[in-house]
Amino acid sequence: MPTYELAVIFRALQRPELSQAVKRCCTNILDKGGIIRGMENLGEKPLPYRMRAHGSRFYEGNYILIQFDGATSLPTQLHEELRRDTDVIRRNVYTDDEFVRPCLEGPCEFGELQNPDHEKRVWWSRVTKRYTRWERKKKERSA
Repeated sequence: MPTYELAVIFRALQRPELSQAVKRCCTNILDKGGIIRGMENLGEKPLPYRMRAHGSRFYEGNYILIQFDGATSLPTQLHEELRRDTDVIRRNVYTDDEFVRPCLEGPCEFGELQNPDHEKRVWWSRVTKRYTRWERKKKERSA
């Protein structure tokens, strides 16, 4: 089961209503076969811009991060379920992948050119070809 992180922005709610909304969100994950690994409340903050959801405008919200494991179909199901929740302003599910270096020994090559001056030489040769063509045309016109 892959690990996911759910970033949810709830309406600016009081503590009891916020806990109920978070509990609803977590029970959705558990009902669909997910395992909750951790949760972090980032607090109530002003939104970066005015957001509209469910026919209302919002200027501030409660930010919650939930780490969970689940099936690959779980994020789409969860997204659809949270879309209908009136307390949720925004929701995003991210995969929580760690970066693994592709080559453990020696220099990593990702298809880049071995000689970085090669691009400069190619550009310069194109420019000089253009310039020589221009000079030829100029001589032909004057002759």
